[in-house]
Amino acid sequence: MRKEIEELRKYVKEAGMDAYYVPYGDFHCSEYVSDYFKVTEFLTGFTGESATLVVDDKGAYLWTDGRFFIQADKQLAGSGIEIMKMGEEGVPTPEAFIAGLAKDKGSSDEGAEFVLGFDGRVVPASFRGRLEKAALEEDVSISVSSDEDIAGMLWTDRPAIQAGEIWKLPLSSAGLSSEQKIAAVREELTREGTDHLLLTDLMEIAWLFNLRGSDILYTPVFFSFTLLSQDDIRLYVMDESIKDRLADALKGVEIRPYEQIYDDISCVSGGSLWLDSKSCNYALIRRVGNDIKVIDKETPVAKMKVVKNGIEITCTKNAHIRDGVAVTKLIKWLKDVAKNGAQDLSEISVADKLHGFRSEQDGFIEESFETISAYGPNGAIVHYAPTEETNADVKPEGFLLLDSGGQYLDGTTDITRTIALGPLSREMVECYTYVLKGHIAMATYEANGGHCGLDIDAAARKPLQDQSMDFNHGLSHGVGHVLGVHEGPRAIAKKEPVADLKAGMIMSDEPGVYLEDKFGVRIENLVLWRDTGYGTLVNEPLTCVPYERDAIDKTLLTDDEIRWVDNYHSKVRDTLSPLLDEETNAYLIEATKPL
Repeated sequence: MRKEIEELRKYVKEAGMDAYYVPYGDFHCSEYVSDYFKVTEFLTGFTGESATLVVDDKGAYLWTDGRFFIQADKQLAGSGIEIMKMGEEGVPTPEAFIAGLAKDKGSSDEGAEFVLGFDGRVVPASFRGRLEKAALEEDVSISVSSDEDIAGMLWTDRPAIQAGEIWKLPLSSAGLSSEQKIAAVREELTREGTDHLLLTDLMEIAWLFNLRGSDILYTPVFFSFTLLSQDDIRLYVMDESIKDRLADALKGVEIRPYEQIYDDISCVSGGSLWLDSKSCNYALIRRVGNDIKVIDKETPVAKMKVVKNGIEITCTKNAHIRDGVAVTKLIKWLKDVAKNGAQDLSEISVADKLHGFRSEQDGFIEESFETISAYGPNGAIVHYAPTEETNADVKPEGFLLLDSGGQYLDGTTDITRTIALGPLSREMVECYTYVLKGHIAMATYEANGGHCGLDIDAAARKPLQDQSMDFNHGLSHGVGHVLGVHEGPRAIAKKEPVADLKAGMIMSDEPGVYLEDKFGVRIENLVLWRDTGYGTLVNEPLTCVPYERDAIDKTLLTDDEIRWVDNYHSKVRDTLSPLLDEETNAYLIEATKPL
């Protein structure tokens, strides 16, 4: 067993606890976190952002989802930590597992109460409800000790929380002023008959105020809380210099210290408070008074920001064009180097080169997530990212799977292309073509506004499942505007029954196939859902990069599928050609010839 786990178990026992719970997240339950919050990584060595750890006196158990199964198998080998593969048959949820531990204790020590410890600041408030439900089903009692950052105590060289400077997103990109957005939120509070709104999701707060920051890598947000009513609005931040620096942008907004929200929320009394327990942490919701009614559901800001306004859409299209220039240059360069052997290639050098091409584009801020540059067998690891230890040489044969994205002042991108670097096996070509068929199935799907996401997911998986293949991740996720590349709560996946699509939403289209120890194939565009005018929705591709012609077997495509690819390639060619140098344009013309 890893020494970090052994030390944690010692502290847990000394504190009189039966088990300790460590989720992956920060004080806002964010998907991506700064180094200070990577506690599961410190304890286990597992670097994936889907990680939930439970430790008791018998062992350690880590839950992760299908994107990270192969990665977890490799990184946790020999650690003594048991991998709990979420969604697999017979694997309980963490809450059900904890309830089972409590039941076992009750059986061996009748009447004894089971004590679970965790740091309530990093645990979503929604966890308590799920835990209580699991305990009820097992007929057990579970006591919670939520003020224990034991894992943090063990991490003696823990990085500090880095709070960066907050800056204003131009109205030319945001489309609506913060005053307009706040007014719309207050109208929604009136319609709902709610007195107060607590915002805890960092992307919602950044969107509401048209502000951005750099407190989390890849997501331009800043540590903050917001408390809003009809009469006042407070913004709690670490960077209090914005009182003076951004005074014009924050008229009527009271700036308070970040930590003061815990005291202030306990002073809100009477009436009702709207919050979302999926992003509100447990320590914060505990401070809410008993005399106030809590409305726990998706916030009005969450509903508003997922539907992009006209200016956001126009800006995003422009960002995708420039991103398309960068990625197309990278593919052309990569193929040339692989063919000519002019220099050694590695996964990291490819990622670095792509960063360079993106950096040349106007308005580029940073990557929107860590670049997945995965050659050969590494491509079968869904969320693989190269490190100095795993950095594979890239050879003039087979596939390189390149999943990457950029944050620009006018939009957020996310694109995957699987690139042929030389000779391909028949298996590679077939896999690529069937993934492309699934990709086209979503791209051509006509949906109604409240359409069942399961039907779209099933349509995209069918070409693969007909060949006894499938992929163990979602088909589609929402994307923010100069915000998180994964924007909830909209998603299309096997277990997401309602996508609740609306015109103006931007989402991904990304089926794949992953053959362990061989290769992976994924094809991803971002798409904009738009209204046909006849009560249905269709999606329009925003991503502007050619597919891999050398990997397409057109005999496996229908006439309609061939026509769709040719039309897409024609659009890419017409859009990018005027923006490319002569050599890259020559590559593009060849890459986008009709099938």
